[in-house]
Amino acid sequence: MKVATNSVIKPEFEPAIELLLDDKGQCAGAILYNLDTEQFLVVRAKATVIATGGFGRLHIRGFATTNHYGATGDGLVMAYRAGANLKFMDSVQYHPTGAVYPEQIAGFLITEKIRGAGGQPLNKNGELFVFPREPRDVESAAIIRECSSERNNGVDTAAGRTGVWLDSPIIDMIHGEGYTRHQFPGMCRAFDRYGIDITKQPMLIYPSLHYQNGGVEINERCETNIPGLFVAGEASGGVHGRNRLMGNSVLDYNVFGRRVGRQASEYAKSAKLGKLSLDHVTAYAGEMMEQGIDSDLISPVILPSYTPEDVRLQQLARLGNIPARHSILRSRIGCGCGKGKEGK
Repeated sequence: MKVATNSVIKPEFEPAIELLLDDKGQCAGAILYNLDTEQFLVVRAKATVIATGGFGRLHIRGFATTNHYGATGDGLVMAYRAGANLKFMDSVQYHPTGAVYPEQIAGFLITEKIRGAGGQPLNKNGELFVFPREPRDVESAAIIRECSSERNNGVDTAAGRTGVWLDSPIIDMIHGEGYTRHQFPGMCRAFDRYGIDITKQPMLIYPSLHYQNGGVEINERCETNIPGLFVAGEASGGVHGRNRLMGNSVLDYNVFGRRVGRQASEYAKSAKLGKLSLDHVTAYAGEMMEQGIDSDLISPVILPSYTPEDVRLQQLARLGNIPARHSILRSRIGCGCGKGKEGK
């Protein structure tokens, strides 16, 4: 534990693993797990805020991701098991230009400003197959189609990845030598580390899992259908509809981050908690049994499949030859792939 100067206790290396409810159905805190001592910590709270971000590091259907390593959807799962309503879970945004090569930065976000400055997506034949500045979903879909077996116009890497070229050298041809390094110094440095000069060589790209448009349903005060549970940021669903615009996540966090803090603190002033309970966890397991869902998955499968079968097979193979009909999560926890049922 680390105690701040304002006497607020900040648990370190103690992630939340389950929400607590009381006997009145209110959210009453969470169970934390100490990674060092392997002990559980009961935290009683009059107001609980989930701001756990997205789930990109689950690598849904094998896609690389732009997300940080903590983006594993924990908040979604905890809220779901507690009875929170989810919204737009069929909607995931893929950034059209994620790095495919070198392998060390697979999924790395290549800013749309590259295309805005004149960069063009080209297939293995050097053909421009889509307008460079389409909306993210349109651009991503076009790249996936180009790499599918029907067209077979993708460029394969030695590591088994597939992508298309992003013609970055053309930017200096349009704006003059030195423009790319002046406007995109961070992007240049990222590739310079691996001996790639993006002012002379194109980048190999493929859509990267970027942002979950869906999440826990909230109202304008960040409240969920569970009293005392608030959600903000990417863990919430529906703020951006089904297709977020570039840059709007920052606006989202600034607006709802401030709002959720105020609303939660105001709620806590008058909230009264009853007896703590984990009955909802038992009830969730019972519902699974009643529905005949015999699964060895630790978390519920609440996400759909997006990619064509052949592309999905290629993507899954990149994570270690994982069978396409079995989940990444199951394979990672070492369970038998022949057990259980897949969610749709």
